[in-house]
Amino acid sequence: MTMGLVGRKVGMTRIFTDEGDSIPVTVLDVSENRVSQLKSADVDGYVAVQVVFGKRRATRVTKPEAGHYAKAGVEAGSIIREFRVTPEEAAAYAPGAAVGTELFKEGQKVDVVGTTIGKGFAGRSNATTSARTVRATATRSRRVHLGRSVRHRIPDAFSQARRCRATSAPSVAPRRA
Repeated sequence: MTMGLVGRKVGMTRIFTDEGDSIPVTVLDVSENRVSQLKSADVDGYVAVQVVFGKRRATRVTKPEAGHYAKAGVEAGSIIREFRVTPEEAAAYAPGAAVGTELFKEGQKVDVVGTTIGKGFAGRSNATTSARTVRATATRSRRVHLGRSVRHRIPDAFSQARRCRATSAPSVAPRRA
């Protein structure tokens, strides 16, 4: 495995090549990465480096977390992630050490994993709810809220789904050149 960084998306920009092409670029803030713990195979059963990102007020940290941060001698962070590494890579780090972009070489390809903020059910309406969604919701919970006339809409959606399955089979027409 490899070591990584935890960051926050700042925004987007673009870079122009010598030929004049525009390349879209995501700007990430990866400052303030600190090592909070080194996991070892002897104690934990696997080798990993635990990295903390961001800052958090001391009043917002639980007592166990505060003890964990105090043991490493780092400031409390908002995100904690572990990166499984080889024992040789783990030996290069110490608790409390800062981790920066020197991990990467210029031109190196990296894997980026992101988490989006939840949007909930925004933009959904009764007209756009499919029969499959209604059926799945109805099996999980007896009370399905699709609008005022719940009793009338659920049977219609079920019968429509059954009719669609029975009458139409998926067919793919060959493309003509």
